[in-house]
Amino acid sequence: MSEEWKNKRKRFYTTNFSSPKFVIGGIFGIIGVIILGGMMVHFFSQSSKKDQLFLTNQSIEAPEKNSSETKPIDETVSTSTRSVIYVDVKGAVKQPGMYAFVAEDRVFDVIQKAGGLTESADEKQINFAAKITDQQMLYVPEVGEEIPESSNASLATLDSVDTNPDRVHLNTADLSQLQQIPGIGEKKAREIIQYRQDNGSFKSIDELQEIDGIGQKTVEKIKNFVTITIE
Repeated sequence: MSEEWKNKRKRFYTTNFSSPKFVIGGIFGIIGVIILGGMMVHFFSQSSKKDQLFLTNQSIEAPEKNSSETKPIDETVSTSTRSVIYVDVKGAVKQPGMYAFVAEDRVFDVIQKAGGLTESADEKQINFAAKITDQQMLYVPEVGEEIPESSNASLATLDSVDTNPDRVHLNTADLSQLQQIPGIGEKKAREIIQYRQDNGSFKSIDELQEIDGIGQKTVEKIKNFVTITIE
């Protein structure tokens, strides 16, 4: 029986597993397994790339968010920065000297920083609301003190701080602007400019008398039409 069983099993394997159908089916089965494996590898590879791309996008967007959050701080710093100007304070103040201010300050602020007025100061001649300018000298007069309008001290008196835009600035005016001064023609205007170039900025209106043809009478006539801005 055992010998007969062996022969039947041999014939079964020979008949079924040696047939062309079985061989072809096996080949297709192997190919199918390979294709399925390749698809799975491709799927997991694409999924990994998407995860990496997502992480990369997050890392790029993060600095932009931080930048937008810090921007208001930078704007606050830039808007809080104001220009500094210097004013020389003289006369009837407790602590005369040069002090630093910002462009928005007024004569009142200048007096406060200089220690306040002395008992002899003449408040009636002071315009506390007047604006101040860089490189300006402000003089506080005493009671009964009279300062000639044509003098350098007159230009620095707090009551006469120039806020009139119609006045011609002797140290910055060009040829056409200087000719707007009554009694100053093209020739005198050119001489004023030449004097500025040779000697520097005017320190007072009286200094115009250093120019040939301009005397004290001329200065008295034009003093209300000009002003000094020290450069």
